[in-house]
Amino acid sequence: MKRALITSVRRFHRDQRGAALVEFLVAFMPLMITFTSFVQLSQIATANIVVKHSAIVGARAASVISNAHKNTPDQADGDNRAEIESGVKLAMGPWEKTMRSVKVDVDDQSSCNDPYGMVTVTVNADYRCSVPLGGRIVCGIVGGGHPIVQKFGFPHEGARYQEGGGAKCD
Repeated sequence: MKRALITSVRRFHRDQRGAALVEFLVAFMPLMITFTSFVQLSQIATANIVVKHSAIVGARAASVISNAHKNTPDQADGDNRAEIESGVKLAMGPWEKTMRSVKVDVDDQSSCNDPYGMVTVTVNADYRCSVPLGGRIVCGIVGGGHPIVQKFGFPHEGARYQEGGGAKCD
């Protein structure tokens, strides 16, 4: 019995049948980690473009409908922030669901003295990393998110109209 056990152990040490599988796994795991990391990085780059586009859409909307300083007579008074934020989220399309949070800030520099002042929209989005292995490596094990901040501005479209009494500046 002892002799048979020794013979079996020696035969097991000479057996090379599983070597190719072990070598494959040793080479496969680093390649898989690299591939999933690149996939996650490409999704972050795409999300960055989407957030930039939504900031442009928000800035365009804000330049037309923002009326915090009452210098656009045909618009409702106020900053109309809810409509601008709605436009930003609509511009993200299905990518909004990949964001943990989206915060929109509007900075309206127009006034009665300068009805064409800059209106800047800043979009702060927290992208949720979703690639199983690459997301943990690229975005961190604990948080799993990547902050994206994009800012864009347009001159305000307000004007002092001759008809209708012009701007209602206080």
